[in-house]
Amino acid sequence: MIVGAAPIGEPMHDATIAQTDHPRRSSPLPVGMLLLAVWASWSAASLLLLAKPPASADAIRRQLQAFASTTAPRGQAVAFQLRAAGCDCDPGAPASTPPGLRSVDLRQRPAPASLPYALVVFDAGDRLVYAGPTQIEGCGKAIAAATLIPRLLAAGNASPLILPTHCACR
Repeated sequence: MIVGAAPIGEPMHDATIAQTDHPRRSSPLPVGMLLLAVWASWSAASLLLLAKPPASADAIRRQLQAFASTTAPRGQAVAFQLRAAGCDCDPGAPASTPPGLRSVDLRQRPAPASLPYALVVFDAGDRLVYAGPTQIEGCGKAIAAATLIPRLLAAGNASPLILPTHCACR
Protein backbone atom coordinates (compact mmCIF):
# COMPACT_ATOMS: atom_id res chain seq x y z
CA MET A 1 0.00 0.00 0.00
CA ILE A 2 1.16 3.48 -0.85
CA VAL A 3 1.63 5.78 2.06
CA GLY A 4 -0.85 8.68 2.02
CA ALA A 5 -3.16 7.04 -0.49
CA ALA A 6 -6.80 6.44 0.29
CA PRO A 7 -8.07 2.91 0.33
CA ILE A 8 -9.75 1.77 -2.83
CA GLY A 9 -13.35 2.92 -3.05
CA GLU A 10 -12.95 5.81 -0.63
CA PRO A 11 -12.44 9.39 -1.82
CA MET A 12 -9.15 11.09 -1.12
CA HIS A 13 -9.27 13.82 1.44
CA ASP A 14 -7.23 16.88 0.56
CA ALA A 15 -6.18 18.82 3.59
CA THR A 16 -5.75 22.00 1.57
CA ILE A 17 -9.44 22.27 0.71
CA ALA A 18 -11.26 24.13 3.40
CA GLN A 19 -14.60 22.70 4.24
CA THR A 20 -17.16 25.33 5.25
CA ASP A 21 -20.36 24.76 7.05
CA HIS A 22 -22.03 27.71 5.27
CA PRO A 23 -23.81 26.83 2.07
CA ARG A 24 -22.94 29.11 -0.85
CA ARG A 25 -25.73 31.51 -1.70
CA SER A 26 -26.71 31.48 -5.32
CA SER A 27 -28.16 34.71 -6.65
CA PRO A 28 -31.20 34.50 -8.92
CA LEU A 29 -29.33 36.42 -11.63
CA PRO A 30 -25.59 36.28 -12.03
CA VAL A 31 -23.84 39.62 -11.75
CA GLY A 32 -22.66 39.35 -15.36
CA MET A 33 -26.24 39.10 -16.63
CA LEU A 34 -27.21 42.14 -14.57
CA LEU A 35 -24.32 44.17 -15.99
CA LEU A 36 -25.22 43.05 -19.50
CA ALA A 37 -28.82 44.21 -19.03
CA VAL A 38 -27.71 47.63 -17.74
CA TRP A 39 -25.26 48.06 -20.62
CA ALA A 40 -27.84 46.99 -23.23
CA SER A 41 -30.48 49.41 -21.94
CA TRP A 42 -27.96 52.28 -21.80
CA SER A 43 -26.80 51.51 -25.35
CA ALA A 44 -30.35 51.33 -26.69
CA ALA A 45 -31.26 54.68 -25.10
CA SER A 46 -28.13 56.31 -26.55
CA LEU A 47 -28.86 54.95 -30.02
CA LEU A 48 -32.43 56.23 -29.87
CA LEU A 49 -31.16 59.73 -29.06
CA LEU A 50 -28.73 59.58 -31.98
CA ALA A 51 -31.41 58.30 -34.34
CA LYS A 52 -33.32 61.59 -34.22
CA PRO A 53 -33.31 62.80 -37.83
CA PRO A 54 -32.12 66.34 -38.56
CA ALA A 55 -34.69 68.98 -39.37
CA SER A 56 -35.93 69.20 -42.93
CA ALA A 57 -34.99 72.07 -45.22
CA ASP A 58 -38.51 73.48 -45.00
CA ALA A 59 -38.50 73.33 -41.19
CA ILE A 60 -35.15 75.13 -41.04
CA ARG A 61 -36.44 77.80 -43.44
CA ARG A 62 -39.61 78.34 -41.34
CA GLN A 63 -37.65 78.50 -38.07
CA LEU A 64 -35.16 80.95 -39.57
CA GLN A 65 -37.94 83.17 -40.92
CA ALA A 66 -39.63 83.17 -37.50
CA PHE A 67 -36.34 84.12 -35.82
CA ALA A 68 -35.02 86.70 -38.28
CA SER A 69 -36.78 89.68 -39.77
CA THR A 70 -34.53 89.40 -42.84
CA THR A 71 -35.26 86.80 -45.49
CA ALA A 72 -33.10 85.52 -48.29
CA PRO A 73 -33.48 87.72 -51.39
CA ARG A 74 -34.35 85.92 -54.62
CA GLY A 75 -31.55 85.73 -57.15
CA GLN A 76 -28.67 85.93 -54.68
CA ALA A 77 -27.08 83.28 -52.47
CA VAL A 78 -27.11 84.25 -48.81
CA ALA A 79 -25.41 82.98 -45.65
CA PHE A 80 -27.02 83.53 -42.25
CA GLN A 81 -24.65 83.59 -39.26
CA LEU A 82 -26.36 82.40 -36.05
CA ARG A 83 -25.45 81.97 -32.38
CA ALA A 84 -26.90 78.92 -30.65
CA ALA A 85 -28.65 79.40 -27.32
CA GLY A 86 -26.59 78.20 -24.37
CA CYS A 87 -23.23 78.59 -26.13
CA ASP A 88 -20.62 81.05 -24.94
CA CYS A 89 -19.95 82.34 -28.42
CA ASP A 90 -18.36 85.70 -29.07
CA PRO A 91 -20.81 87.58 -31.33
CA GLY A 92 -18.09 90.09 -32.18
CA ALA A 93 -15.76 87.52 -33.75
CA PRO A 94 -15.34 87.89 -37.50
CA ALA A 95 -17.69 85.76 -39.57
CA SER A 96 -16.27 83.35 -42.11
CA THR A 97 -18.52 83.65 -45.15
CA PRO A 98 -17.57 82.37 -48.57
CA PRO A 99 -16.87 85.08 -51.14
CA GLY A 100 -19.76 85.96 -53.43
CA LEU A 101 -22.46 85.37 -50.83
CA ARG A 102 -24.51 87.99 -49.08
CA SER A 103 -23.90 87.61 -45.36
CA VAL A 104 -26.57 88.29 -42.74
CA ASP A 105 -25.14 88.37 -39.21
CA LEU A 106 -27.75 87.33 -36.63
CA ARG A 107 -25.28 86.50 -33.84
CA GLN A 108 -26.21 89.47 -31.64
CA ARG A 109 -28.91 87.41 -29.89
CA PRO A 110 -29.09 83.66 -29.28
CA ALA A 111 -31.05 81.62 -31.79
CA PRO A 112 -33.83 79.34 -30.54
CA ALA A 113 -32.95 75.77 -29.62
CA SER A 114 -34.69 74.61 -32.80
CA LEU A 115 -31.90 76.27 -34.83
CA PRO A 116 -28.67 74.60 -33.61
CA TYR A 117 -26.65 75.84 -36.59
CA ALA A 118 -23.94 78.50 -36.78
CA LEU A 119 -24.24 78.87 -40.55
CA VAL A 120 -27.32 78.51 -42.78
CA VAL A 121 -26.81 79.00 -46.53
CA PHE A 122 -29.46 79.35 -49.24
CA ASP A 123 -28.68 79.41 -52.96
CA ALA A 124 -29.98 82.01 -55.43
CA GLY A 125 -33.20 80.02 -55.86
CA ASP A 126 -33.92 80.09 -52.09
CA ARG A 127 -33.01 76.38 -51.75
CA LEU A 128 -31.27 75.34 -48.52
CA VAL A 129 -27.70 74.29 -49.31
CA TYR A 130 -26.03 74.03 -45.89
CA ALA A 131 -26.98 74.21 -42.22
CA GLY A 132 -24.31 73.41 -39.67
CA PRO A 133 -21.21 74.61 -37.85
CA THR A 134 -18.72 77.07 -39.30
CA GLN A 135 -15.94 74.57 -38.53
CA ILE A 136 -16.72 70.95 -39.44
CA GLU A 137 -14.98 68.61 -37.03
CA GLY A 138 -13.51 65.44 -38.45
CA CYS A 139 -10.58 63.12 -38.05
CA GLY A 140 -7.67 65.48 -37.68
CA LYS A 141 -7.95 69.16 -38.48
CA ALA A 142 -11.34 70.90 -38.65
CA ILE A 143 -12.51 72.04 -42.08
CA ALA A 144 -13.97 75.51 -42.52
CA ALA A 145 -17.51 75.22 -43.88
CA ALA A 146 -16.79 78.25 -46.08
CA THR A 147 -14.50 76.07 -48.20
CA LEU A 148 -17.30 73.56 -48.89
CA ILE A 149 -20.08 76.05 -49.67
CA PRO A 150 -18.98 76.83 -53.26
CA ARG A 151 -19.02 73.09 -54.09
CA LEU A 152 -22.44 72.68 -52.52
CA LEU A 153 -23.77 75.68 -54.46
CA ALA A 154 -22.38 74.24 -57.70
CA ALA A 155 -23.98 70.83 -57.02
CA GLY A 156 -27.35 72.04 -58.30
CA ASN A 157 -30.27 70.03 -56.96
CA ALA A 158 -28.26 67.95 -54.49
CA SER A 159 -29.70 67.35 -51.03
CA PRO A 160 -28.74 69.98 -48.47
CA LEU A 161 -25.93 69.23 -46.05
CA ILE A 162 -27.44 69.49 -42.55
CA LEU A 163 -25.07 68.99 -39.62
CA PRO A 164 -26.62 69.68 -36.20
CA THR A 165 -24.09 70.55 -33.51
CA HIS A 166 -24.16 70.73 -29.72
CA CYS A 167 -22.56 74.16 -29.59
CA ALA A 168 -22.80 75.80 -32.96
CA CYS A 169 -20.31 78.63 -32.50
CA ARG A 170 -17.39 76.46 -33.51
